[in-house]
Amino acid sequence: MIVPIPLCSSASSAKYLLSALAQSQAAVIAIVVTLTLVAVQLSAQAYSPRVITIFQESKGFWILLSAYIISIVYDVILLETMPDNIEGFEMKVRIATFLAIFSFLALFPYMCHTMNLLKPRTIINRLAKKIEKDSVLKFIEHSSHQEDPLQPIVDIVRAAAMKYDFENARNGIADIKERCLAIVSEYSTGYGNKEETEKIVAHFSNHLEEIAKLAIGRSDEEVAIEAINSLKEIGMVSIEKRLAGTVLITFKSEPPGATITITKVYETLPFEAIDLKSSENQLGGTIEGMADILQEIGRLCIEKELKNGTITVIGSLAKLGTAAAAAKKLESPMRHIAKSLAKLTRLGPIIRDLIKNVLTEYESTLRRYHAEEKYLEAFSKFRFAFEKAVRES
Repeated sequence: MIVPIPLCSSASSAKYLLSALAQSQAAVIAIVVTLTLVAVQLSAQAYSPRVITIFQESKGFWILLSAYIISIVYDVILLETMPDNIEGFEMKVRIATFLAIFSFLALFPYMCHTMNLLKPRTIINRLAKKIEKDSVLKFIEHSSHQEDPLQPIVDIVRAAAMKYDFENARNGIADIKERCLAIVSEYSTGYGNKEETEKIVAHFSNHLEEIAKLAIGRSDEEVAIEAINSLKEIGMVSIEKRLAGTVLITFKSEPPGATITITKVYETLPFEAIDLKSSENQLGGTIEGMADILQEIGRLCIEKELKNGTITVIGSLAKLGTAAAAAKKLESPMRHIAKSLAKLTRLGPIIRDLIKNVLTEYESTLRRYHAEEKYLEAFSKFRFAFEKAVRES
């Protein structure tokens, strides 16, 4: 109910009121739009141009803009249709005044909403919600026509890493990891989507690898370790889901030049006729692929003399190897992880001693916390495979 308080005594005073309301609202909304666009531009420069879509999809801005446009247009219509005698027209003037008051009051929640939207944590969370299995697969399969749903968060992490902003970099990496784990957790061998899951894991892992390499290049151990730990967790889930690699093997046969291509689980096959030059490893997004990525990151950490990063890589490979050894039918991935760790020993005696110390400490931790016997046996099995790989290399 609108309280009947007299607002104007004549048509001229009513026109003056409506004109003042329309002009003031137009000035306010112009300032609001300008400041919003400046905020969007600064956010795009600070994080990624792709964050503009977040503001475009913000309902708060469009609701406020609509309220002001409706109120201003209503004021203008009343100004054009107002009679000389305002009797019976006062109610319309009151409605115009009410709309103006509502529009001005709406600025306060809009300002709070916009300031919250500008927070990096909010931006990252909203971008992470757009990372879905279907959108990632569409990009992988049609990269030239689709936008990578991970790229906006990766851009933010890179920008944060360049500024040594560990908090935002950590939040971005954590969201990338969580989205990957959420998608992989849906995988079940009964649904026959192993290949799709491997592609998704490979895509996430490649981005995390790039982030780790960028951090290592800038000697930013904190961000590098965060990325390494995320890769380790994804690797542990890959072991749980049995995402072991495959390899395409081409056999020579008669008549000369003829070939037969089959797909086998990644392992050494007892066939002398294998043409190794034509074999194609397909390890992306698998346990073996994760080990290769961690081994490459470890090499870079060693080159940059990042001791904590190196220890994290060694520990991650040890945990992945132990988990693979404890699982069933993952002998080959376990050996591959052992070989990846063994490759790091080629980088000098200091690294060999460091790996030995980390493995000894990991075994002590397992015993200290009374790990199940199968995990102690699995670690021993992995360590034996590692030592064998060292001897062979």
